[in-house]
This record gives sequence, structure tokens and C-alpha cells, in this order.
Amino acid sequence: MTITHFGSFAASMAVAVCLQAVVPGTHDAKAAEVTPAVAQQASGADAIVGDWKPTDMDVDIRIFPKDGKYVGGVVKAANPALVNTEMLREIQYDPASNTWRGEVFAIKRGQFVPMTIKITANGFEMVAGSGIMSKTVEWVRVQ
Repeated sequence: MTITHFGSFAASMAVAVCLQAVVPGTHDAKAAEVTPAVAQQASGADAIVGDWKPTDMDVDIRIFPKDGKYVGGVVKAANPALVNTEMLREIQYDPASNTWRGEVFAIKRGQFVPMTIKITANGFEMVAGSGIMSKTVEWVRVQ
């Protein structure tokens, strides 16, 4: 299984949340700072920034910018072993189609699979996998 765990995680005084990703075998990445008020009002590429919950799992996932792309890691879960686990990676925004493309970790498969995100009225819709092996999941913003 090639799943990455996030390193340090600390919340600052009601202003920003920092999450530092650590990928085995590489140097520590810079911490990404996300201000909740800005994430709520974001449009365009940053519309996915913030904390989200997929409707088919009991986890909260924080999506944030990192090195010109977006990544997402578990910040809250019924299974504590999942906390700090990278679940989304290499996400890039396509302004022409107003969608994001990247990879999501498919727990049942034990590997990352391609995915697409599209904003909806209630949050966003993620299509993971491809062809007949794809799955569509609604995500809602965590308040």
C-alpha cells in the first residue's frame, strides 16, 4: 500500500489551520495555511479548499493548496488510524470545464485511482475510477 501519512498538524488561534505533509523519502513540504473565512467564500480553483465529508464514509478531509496543486488528508475519523492519512493528491483545476482532476485513495482497492470533482449546489460530486469501475460520491462541507 502506497499511502502517505501527514506529519505535524496544529491549529492556530481561530485564524488559520496549518497542515504539513511529509512524504516518505522526500524533504518536508512547506505547511499550507488555510483561513476558514476565505475558504468559505472562495471561488474558482480555491472553491474546494476547506474541510469536507464524503457521504459514504465517516471521515472529515481537509483540502488545501500545496506546490501549485491541491491535496487532502483526513483530519477526523471514526477509525483513529486514518487521521493524518493522505486521501487526495495531485489535484489540478481546469477552468475551461470548472472541474478538478487528481487522484483519490480507494481503500477497498488499496491504491490511488483517478478522480474528477465538480461543484454542486450542496457541495461537490466526485467521480472516482474510470468506466464501469467508477463510483460517484457526494461531498458536503464540514461546518
